[in-house]
Amino acid sequence: MAEYKRRLVKFAVDDVHREMPSSQGKFVETRLVTLAHDEMTAQANNGKAQSWIFEGEQPLRKKGVGRGLHQSDVICSTYGWLPEASQTLEYGKNYDGYWTGELFVKQLKEKIIPTFEKYHGAGYKALIIVDNSQGHSAYATDALLTSRMNLQPGGKQARLCDGWYLKDNQKVIQAMVFPADHPEHPNEPKGMKQVLIERGLWKDGLRMQCKDSCKTTDCCTKRILDLQPDFKSQWSLVQEVIEAAGHCCIFLPKFHCELNFIEFFWGAVKRYLAEHCDYTFETLKENMPKALQSVKVETIRKWEHRMHRWMNAYHQGMGAKEAQIKVRRFSSTKYKSHRRVSERED
Repeated sequence: MAEYKRRLVKFAVDDVHREMPSSQGKFVETRLVTLAHDEMTAQANNGKAQSWIFEGEQPLRKKGVGRGLHQSDVICSTYGWLPEASQTLEYGKNYDGYWTGELFVKQLKEKIIPTFEKYHGAGYKALIIVDNSQGHSAYATDALLTSRMNLQPGGKQARLCDGWYLKDNQKVIQAMVFPADHPEHPNEPKGMKQVLIERGLWKDGLRMQCKDSCKTTDCCTKRILDLQPDFKSQWSLVQEVIEAAGHCCIFLPKFHCELNFIEFFWGAVKRYLAEHCDYTFETLKENMPKALQSVKVETIRKWEHRMHRWMNAYHQGMGAKEAQIKVRRFSSTKYKSHRRVSERED
């Protein structure tokens, strides 16, 4: 985020309707709009947690959460929720199935990226914030991953895309599959040993993989290849799709949902659904787009400000508790102290 900061479209803290001027300096670069992505589920029987009843009576509620919807959406501070980029799934094995990384990649290609470009035009690129989940970290079938390779040639192993390595400061392209006219292994995957031999990194006695955690940088073939620049720089399929379209991608650190301002959006959406719940699936489907449209873009801009305050606190080396105190100093929280701190950052 520090690398992209000078290019980001931001709105003033004290006036969320006013866009801040660019701070790019001498060079003109394409402006970046932060596009937050995440997913959530909502169920038909998720109504209000509290209600008025007569004394001594119990509320009558349906058992179970009921049928549900899965939502995959993006929001940004320029336009808010982008309806054309939205994807709804009636999840369950007897309905539309379950959400997968492949469905997210399809949504990126067919909905999210085209919708962003339609709304913003050629002068802007998206900086897409993606949750660090297992589905989002899926790789292409030919990705450079040692986990898909054998030690020896042939056999049941993936056919990987071409790799590269440096020799005399020159990039050398290396095929991961033998040519069709190879005398022993025509058109078969090379395996890790052959790849290392061609790079001049093979040593007699190397095992395929250490039984325990690796201790050095050259203890096994897997460790050596994993540290090669082409294998280290292998993008996930999600990042490949985003970067190929000319946009940027950032994966969140694990277990840091406070760094994704769409989490506040989901809270507002679920509150709307709970307040308008009548415990039927048809009403849930009818209310879902209304709930998504109910959040104002001005509110989303304030949530993005909070995200940046969290990032700034972590950038200064603060722990979670210290960062939380700093973020709250600039929020609208009521204080017991006689002093009142402004929401504007120093």
